[in-house]
Amino acid sequence: MGAKILIEKHSNTILWLLTAMMFAFPVIPSPVRPVCIVLFVIGSIWSSYYCKQQFRWRYFLLNASVFIVYLISLTYSDDLSYGFRKIETGASLIVFPLIFSLISIKHLNYIFENIHKLMWIFITTVLIANLAFFIKFYTHYNFVDSVQHFPNIIRSDIYGWNIHPIYLSMHVAIAIIFSLFLIHKGLSLRNMCILLLMDLVLILFLLIMIKKGPILGLVMIMSLLVVLFKNRSLWIFYGSIVTIVIGVIIFHPKVNSKFSELLEINKNNHDELTSTNIRMKIYDCAVDITSDAGIFGFGLGDGKNHLVNCYVEKEAFALSDSQYNSHNQYLGFILNIGYLGLIFFLLFVGIRLIKAYSNKNYLALAVVSFYCIVMFSENILEREQGVIFFSFFANLLFLKNSKYLIESTKKKQVENVFEELNVGKN
Repeated sequence: MGAKILIEKHSNTILWLLTAMMFAFPVIPSPVRPVCIVLFVIGSIWSSYYCKQQFRWRYFLLNASVFIVYLISLTYSDDLSYGFRKIETGASLIVFPLIFSLISIKHLNYIFENIHKLMWIFITTVLIANLAFFIKFYTHYNFVDSVQHFPNIIRSDIYGWNIHPIYLSMHVAIAIIFSLFLIHKGLSLRNMCILLLMDLVLILFLLIMIKKGPILGLVMIMSLLVVLFKNRSLWIFYGSIVTIVIGVIIFHPKVNSKFSELLEINKNNHDELTSTNIRMKIYDCAVDITSDAGIFGFGLGDGKNHLVNCYVEKEAFALSDSQYNSHNQYLGFILNIGYLGLIFFLLFVGIRLIKAYSNKNYLALAVVSFYCIVMFSENILEREQGVIFFSFFANLLFLKNSKYLIESTKKKQVENVFEELNVGKN
């Protein structure tokens, strides 16, 4: 009985800590992450039971719609082995809608009351991950080699933490977006200096990895936020970051050449395998076969196979040998689950973003819009490092300032008024 009372007394803290564990994922090794998610599921079930919270069916079905369509597409997929592997990878698309359809309003309110602490946790863990990876390499290589080979080594030389640089770049960008909200909220001079120093280091790592999609997405979202917030401190912070990024792009030869690819697509030698040229070859094939994919697509198990067959037909053997996916999530939806699947995703994101804007839920608007921008150059929902973070942030942040919390707060206020009136009568 004593343990039960203790748990009930600290229920808010327990659910907040489970959420904080998710924000700390950048430093949690991949084999441990499923355990953390299972604990979060258990915590959400307990939250629903303890607070007698009704399951939010509409929220669940809308947010899990893409995963449901994935499952349906398996019925007409030939390569079921690959399809089930993709289902396993994309399990976050149904797990997090389930979790946040269960968690009680009481616990959600407490989480959002302390959301800025969670942002600090994410920023700190992303910084620790980058520094730890770099220090590990620096003990074996000199500084110049560590900088030069950092994007490649993190993909294969860190057991338990191997990560593609584009996904680490996305974590860095989200951390910087969180920084904007912390600055807008207001910080002491000490915390402001600490945050700016952390962000400076993160920006350096972002430029070391030189991934165009996350960098362009970050600049676009920062531009949106400074316009929405109209905060002088943010303009200074934004101007400093943009100046640093543009300066490095202009004056650093390697970074300059990466971004110059975007302006010279038509001039590129078609046999030259730059990252931009590779994507253009991929898109050429992907667009060619979208008409064959139709309303329902080829099926989650077969979409990539049709794309690889197109590479072979066009004698793009470098692409077929590497089994490249569509490198565009929207084209990926069409190939795997058809235009119907794409519509489900756009409805899920579009409806939520419109409501986020109308409710001034700029945090959800910024984070989810950033991921949607990067989706134009990466299939982030088909890689664990992408789908976990997208699904977690989207399902959590879309609840901020949502009708569920607003209606519950109003109901609670009315109940408190009646309680006060009854006490007065007595």
